[in-house]
Amino acid sequence: MESVKDMNKKSCAIIAEPPMCFRWGYDEEDERCCAFKLLLLHKLSLMQAGGVTRFYIPLDAGVGIYCAEILLSMIEENRQIELNCLQPYEEQAAKWSPDLRDRYFSILERCSASAPVSLRKTPTCELDMLLEAIDLCEIIIPVQAEETTQDKTFATALRYAKHIGREVIVITPPKLTF
Repeated sequence: MESVKDMNKKSCAIIAEPPMCFRWGYDEEDERCCAFKLLLLHKLSLMQAGGVTRFYIPLDAGVGIYCAEILLSMIEENRQIELNCLQPYEEQAAKWSPDLRDRYFSILERCSASAPVSLRKTPTCELDMLLEAIDLCEIIIPVQAEETTQDKTFATALRYAKHIGREVIVITPPKLTF
């Protein structure tokens, strides 16, 4: 992954709480998750229309995969978009379901660049990955499951983004009633 940014390109990092913080967990067929993916598509399209062409995605089993797949479909229409995936450590997907693992490795094969922050799992590798994404970008989109965050690592990263003066655009899933 490049350490020096091309300053002609606007960059954005999407950071998110872990999948289990969201009401649907890992159930991507849940109507709330489907509506949320449409919201993400809309927000990413707006970012791209506003001149953002470089995206950094911490690739987790939830929002990270959703955003990466959306961006890969957008790249088919606009080759100027770059998708840079960060991983907390090399073997993060080893215990994921076969379907999630396949999607994960497919994304890594097709993205513009990818890099693990650490070779092995460490107590701080998740936070280190989020902080690296924040350091690389002008705009940060934190995706929170609720109005207030429940994940300590995510909350620390969000405070850091605000502390260093990044533009922060918070997204929460739409409230759906059935």
